[in-house]
Amino acid sequence: MVLFFKSIVILSLLVLLIGLIKPKWICFWMKEPNRIAVSTISILLFMGGMTGIAKLTLKPKEHVEVPKPRSDSANELDLTPR
Repeated sequence: MVLFFKSIVILSLLVLLIGLIKPKWICFWMKEPNRIAVSTISILLFMGGMTGIAKLTLKPKEHVEVPKPRSDSANELDLTPR
């Protein structure tokens, strides 16, 4: 599955390079394709691929229990000289 998302990332880069040179090759269904549409398609593919890679490879951090301060001293400063 990670290989699939890596191939989508590479595909998005190819779409961007080809689309910036010849936008009609990428957006063949549009009457007047432009580079902004090609860039948008490429960015969406890239974000989807990288999100998929991150979801599959990164492990969530373990939850660390934070000690709660006592309620009576939570808003008081320690002003004793040291």
